[in-house]
Amino acid sequence: MNQKSFNKAPIERREEASLFNSYFDESYRDEFREMDKHEILVKICDIMGPCPSNFTSAEKIFEAVKLEVARYVIHHEYCKNNSIKSKLLIWFDSKLNPDNAVKCQMFYEKFFK
Repeated sequence: MNQKSFNKAPIERREEASLFNSYFDESYRDEFREMDKHEILVKICDIMGPCPSNFTSAEKIFEAVKLEVARYVIHHEYCKNNSIKSKLLIWFDSKLNPDNAVKCQMFYEKFFK
């Protein structure tokens, strides 16, 4: 990304935002994701203690609970004063309970199509 194209970047207000619609390419987005993940892992390690092996344990904990934590925050913190799209809730449910998502899809196709 050169400075010239960055300076000419249009700014528009959108209802939805996505890093995939940004001016950053995939390598930058991957780096942002890893930086955010690393910050979370450091916070988990701070709670667990100074042992170097705790970082590996923190990674396992993060991978095990990341979707549940995100769903909790969306449902119980963000939704207090904001609305969210049902598409996001369905996505969470399909990730957390894939069997239920298949059953729900079958029910929908049977009765609503």
